Amino acid sequence: MQKLFLLLFFIGLNLGIQAQKIDFSSNKKPLIDTTVHSKGLLGGRLSTGLEGTGEKVKKAKEDFNKIKNDSQDILNDLGIHRVGKSISRNIKKKFQPKDEYEGIKTINRISTYGSGNRATVEEVAVIKYVEDEKVSGYLQEIWWFDTQQNRIVNTPLKDAKNPLICHGPYRKFVNQVLVEEGFFYQGGKDGRWEKYGTENELLDKISYQKGFPKESTINYYDAEKQKIKEVIPRVYGKVRGQYLSFFPNGLLAEEGKLDDSIKVGRWREFHEKGASGRLKKEWRFGKDKFEDFKPVLIQERDNQAKVIYQNPDKWD
Repeated sequence: MQKLFLLLFFIGLNLGIQAQKIDFSSNKKPLIDTTVHSKGLLGGRLSTGLEGTGEKVKKAKEDFNKIKNDSQDILNDLGIHRVGKSISRNIKKKFQPKDEYEGIKTINRISTYGSGNRATVEEVAVIKYVEDEKVSGYLQEIWWFDTQQNRIVNTPLKDAKNPLICHGPYRKFVNQVLVEEGFFYQGGKDGRWEKYGTENELLDKISYQKGFPKESTINYYDAEKQKIKEVIPRVYGKVRGQYLSFFPNGLLAEEGKLDDSIKVGRWREFHEKGASGRLKKEWRFGKDKFEDFKPVLIQERDNQAKVIYQNPDKWD
């Protein structure tokens, strides 16, 4: 409250100085006023303290209250409250119970590995996996906590025994320094993810929505938007990241990485049905969008997994 009074005092002082500058800016000699006794000292500009005291006090209180209310409105707009006692920023963040994320109960797990300067600690919230759990079949990368290894992994769930699906806040520390944090939603990355350097400087940030980059364009087969046709990744307005397309039955049809809309790295196409695997074709593209590289077919198979073509060169 003292800071507020000082602020109001200096505002009033500044207004008084400006008023005096206006009064004394003329070079003309002032006329002698013979009615000084009826108007007060200096023609009424300087009060004796006796004229209209009650009205002036009342007006001063009204002016003070108006300035106080206006100042509080400004502070409220800035999100600052309780000036003089405590100042707090009104952060608009959805309340989340410590043992719950997006309405689903969670439990916490901690993973530790490495030693010395590479000693790593990972903290994550998880949910118990059951057959009817709504883990999206469209996600190609499911993160879960392996209780046998005591580690967070993203290997296929079909190989897992009693996996704990990552769901909720996640933090990673290396040598007691926070290097990464974010959220998971039923195995997929969710919300804002950030990476930090050893001096706590921000190295990278990206926002996700239930497993896909938040800016991604998702096309569907149906009007209800339940059957995904393709996911076109977008990061900061550019088409960049993992591209995915699906058959109407939900199985993967094609996958690969895009760098500013240019295919890069390994791309794979799949048969909708296959007796012993669905891989159809595997291609190699340049390492990034700048490399002048002609696509190379590495392998082609029929829907019985029989190899139709195999490139004689070795590829990683």
